[in-house]
Amino acid sequence: MSIDPSYTKSSCRDWKQVLCNGGIGSLLSLIYQYMFDGRQMDQLTVGERKLMVLLIWAYIGFYACCAADTWASELGALSSDWPVLITTLKPVPPGTNGGISKLGLLASFAGGAAIGLAADICLWIQYFSAYRSGVLPKIPYNMLGSLLGMLGSLTDSLLGATMQASYLINKRVVSDVDARELKKADDAKLVCGNDILSNNMVNFVASALTVTLAVCFFAIIF
Repeated sequence: MSIDPSYTKSSCRDWKQVLCNGGIGSLLSLIYQYMFDGRQMDQLTVGERKLMVLLIWAYIGFYACCAADTWASELGALSSDWPVLITTLKPVPPGTNGGISKLGLLASFAGGAAIGLAADICLWIQYFSAYRSGVLPKIPYNMLGSLLGMLGSLTDSLLGATMQASYLINKRVVSDVDARELKKADDAKLVCGNDILSNNMVNFVASALTVTLAVCFFAIIF
């Protein structure tokens, strides 16, 4: 029995993948810890509390996007129907970047909600008195996470369908294929997209845009 070469490659985690998929969240966490770790709520000014909540929204936005995209990819693959391309709504082979399905959309909603629910539980435990007294706004983060997760997953799909090339080679959909591999594959066929961004960069841009959306929502509401 041999291991599929594409599986071996996709299973390796290099520094680029770690940075693109976790860099923004780690940076937000470090900023939050540096500014607010160990400080009591009554020690914070109104502006500092607002900044703290803003960082929480951005953090939830980042991981809601990551979780929603992962859940959509892994659970959406179980769908009995072929996905449709987000830009044309035409059926595409499973595994095509930018392909969406009903099951995948539900999974992305659930993935974002799971991140939001985790935030709800942890924040209420840590800041129970502040929430009870009204010092911190009572926000249903599970709903925020589900919204941001869905938007982040759709953004990822849109970027994948337009800025990441998906090829059909040996009856399998592959991406991030270099020019030498394409020349060797006589039956290579472009399914959709353009070879502009790698999968890592698509994940990075999608999560960054979702964080931006979270900040914009916060600015509009507060």
